[in-house]
Amino acid sequence: MRAIERLSTEISKSGVKKLVIVHGGGSYGHPLAKKYSLVEGFRNAGQLRGLCETHLAMLTLNRLIVEALLERGVAAAPVSPLSCAVTRRGRLVRLELSPVKRLLELGVVPVLFGDVVMDEELGFTILSGDQLIAALSMELNADRIVLGLDVDGLCDKDPKQHPDAELIEEISPEELERLLPGLGGSGGIDVTGGMRGKMAEMLAPAKRGIPVFLVNAAKPGLVLKALRGESTPGTLIACEGRRSR
Repeated sequence: MRAIERLSTEISKSGVKKLVIVHGGGSYGHPLAKKYSLVEGFRNAGQLRGLCETHLAMLTLNRLIVEALLERGVAAAPVSPLSCAVTRRGRLVRLELSPVKRLLELGVVPVLFGDVVMDEELGFTILSGDQLIAALSMELNADRIVLGLDVDGLCDKDPKQHPDAELIEEISPEELERLLPGLGGSGGIDVTGGMRGKMAEMLAPAKRGIPVFLVNAAKPGLVLKALRGESTPGTLIACEGRRSR
């Protein structure tokens, strides 16, 4: 809860006027999604309870985040992907963004999250926050993406396994694509692909010219600096013409 409060304070202090927030499932959603094998789609009736429990857990986390933002003067409203997104075999095919666009026009921050969603072929599945971020950024013509991680950014080795790992400060989408096969998957209970999955999703917006900045959200003050566009330790994924930190 302290991390939510701190990050909400940093978002409030940033002064960014138009912002969309997408958060992951963490300890709320991932264990339940894994327990009921939701990413694999509908297999048996027992999963239906898991679908409902997972969505409810994500709503609980989302409410905590929205309330923390409201307490700090940020007009924020929850937007549930279960109600506006449809996938086909796990890939997003429809996303109703009219409510999100209207909220932004009114000066309200939409807060979305990785969620269980309906799937045209699987029945249901998990839509990752990372896939959602990529789609939203391209549909809304975002100026940039700030992606909060629990590491300093993209490194030449897994920093959790190798203390001597070196931070890659800037990288092009093409260079990142070549590195993808060697990136680590999920080290914990993460049904959405870990670092490799995150970077794979960020390729499309980066290729479209939307700079993606990876920052360690666990370190106080870095998200604030990144949102303000100030020089911040991290990794910038951008085409040559968009490399400004």
